Amino acid sequence: MTKKHPVFDYLNCVSCGICAQACPVSALEMRREGKSGKYRNVFPETAGDGCIGCGMCARACPMEVITMEEEDDDAR
Repeated sequence: MTKKHPVFDYLNCVSCGICAQACPVSALEMRREGKSGKYRNVFPETAGDGCIGCGMCARACPMEVITMEEEDDDAR
């Protein structure tokens, strides 16, 4: 079975954090971006190798900006 991982469309993400809350293994974090401590936005990203590829984040996303894609075995 090929493992999948989430891919985020950051241009359409509304930074709600629902995907991170839906993750059953807490593999998503909301990463803050900005300058001088003033944050522009927060975006989800996978934290380490904890993602199990279940797709709960993609199903929970109200904006449908997360897709699950197969991992490239050659990239490892």
